[in-house]
Amino acid sequence: MSDGAAQEALYENEYEIGQDNLQRWGMDIHHPVFWISSGLILLFVIGVLIAPEAAKGAFDGAKWWSIGAFDWLFMIGGNIFVIFCLALIFLPVGKIRLGGEDAKPEFSTMSWFAMLFAAGMGIGLMFWSVAEPTAYYTGWYETPLGVAKSTPEAAGKAMSATMFHWGLHPWAIYAVVALSLAFFS
Repeated sequence: MSDGAAQEALYENEYEIGQDNLQRWGMDIHHPVFWISSGLILLFVIGVLIAPEAAKGAFDGAKWWSIGAFDWLFMIGGNIFVIFCLALIFLPVGKIRLGGEDAKPEFSTMSWFAMLFAAGMGIGLMFWSVAEPTAYYTGWYETPLGVAKSTPEAAGKAMSATMFHWGLHPWAIYAVVALSLAFFS
């Protein structure tokens, strides 16, 4: 028996995927996973509704702790995504045609850019392009790198952070996720 056949025989059994699922309300429910996750979600929502101030304190604490402890990781991660996308441009794997050799795009390049612009940048350009740097500059939403608010240095850091949030870095992250979904579908 070859190694491949031996490995297949090792994992063969009578179990069929989904055989224990419940068919209720037009859904295919995986029995233990559905009920446990539904119960936990329900407890979470009820807890937030019962004690909104405590929940807000807990969420704010978790947010500020993660930003304070891992801001360097966010920055490095964003840069890694940009470098990865740039590498895809120059490496041979960047030439893989999604959908197969005979696939044709459903939308023109101009339509594709219009959809990206409308969906991804509409709210950003209309609201956050002004609100985000103003919030950083005035200290309403903290200042980047802890500089003093309402100073020339705060203005520069506010614009730098805004460019980081709306420049190449988020688009690189969107692109990697989109390419992953497109490649495997």
